[in-house]
Amino acid sequence: MDTAFEIETRTVFDRYQRQQEEDEHIFSRLVSLIDEEYFGFDPGGFGGLNILDAGCGSNANASCAFLEKGAAKVTSLELGEEWMDCAARRLSKFGARSSLVGGSVLNLPFDDNSFDFVHCAGVLPHTADPRKGFDELARVTRAGGHFFLTVMGTGNGVLYRCINHLRELYTSDAQFRQTVDNLDGRTAQEALDWVFAIRNGHERPSVPGEEDFLRSLFDDDLFVTLRDRFQAPTYHEFAFTEQQMRDWYRENGFDAVRRVSRYTKGFKNLRRFLAPMYLHYDHPLARFWFGDGCIQMIAVKASESLSDVVR
Repeated sequence: MDTAFEIETRTVFDRYQRQQEEDEHIFSRLVSLIDEEYFGFDPGGFGGLNILDAGCGSNANASCAFLEKGAAKVTSLELGEEWMDCAARRLSKFGARSSLVGGSVLNLPFDDNSFDFVHCAGVLPHTADPRKGFDELARVTRAGGHFFLTVMGTGNGVLYRCINHLRELYTSDAQFRQTVDNLDGRTAQEALDWVFAIRNGHERPSVPGEEDFLRSLFDDDLFVTLRDRFQAPTYHEFAFTEQQMRDWYRENGFDAVRRVSRYTKGFKNLRRFLAPMYLHYDHPLARFWFGDGCIQMIAVKASESLSDVVR
């Protein structure tokens, strides 16, 4: 049974994922994140696979991407049908190759060894029992299949420490909460209008193009992400480590465990200058800002017997 906490989390995600779905630039950027090379596959490597997108979200962007890249079947799992109308609309063009299923990662409604590829991005930290969810996802991955996971690492970087503090402020300070809730690209541009009007009344710009550059740093895509960081409740704030994830994989009978990273393309805002640190998460500058960062792992299930022995 879904807890009230998990339903509250889904409600928050639903709000901003619907906004992502309505903006073609944001949606296309999210779809582009599913790339064979990133997962270590050859071109066309998703062709013919039976894939589970666990926690597909209201916009099901990853599910769409897998299907566009030739997956034979994609099962998109979300907590309940009330969250699925946007996803259903996006996925309808794929016909019988797409299936929307209501359920929880803590008790997956699938047989053992059901899927060639299991994808679960940013879901487990928002559940009551991340380890149970991990074990369930591992259970439904077939021997020889791949299991990809994304969780947030321990919040020991400057940026994440700030986010944790601001999350507390969001909960306790009504004025700050109202400000965050109203953040979007339009309000940011209006604030910059005021800044430049005052500045230009006192001095001329000293750097050619500076106004256009500053305006380019802020858009709806950025503020959807920021509101997610502040608004979404979570059981396990920045509480995972790479070694912990490696151990969980191995205890479930997985080999070839590796952390993956990418240079995320398509940002039109401030995050385009963070993309080098997303790729090189172990660089001192990236460690300073993000700590352990966003931990993205993939592994191959070796055999059921190894998993049974470890357990």
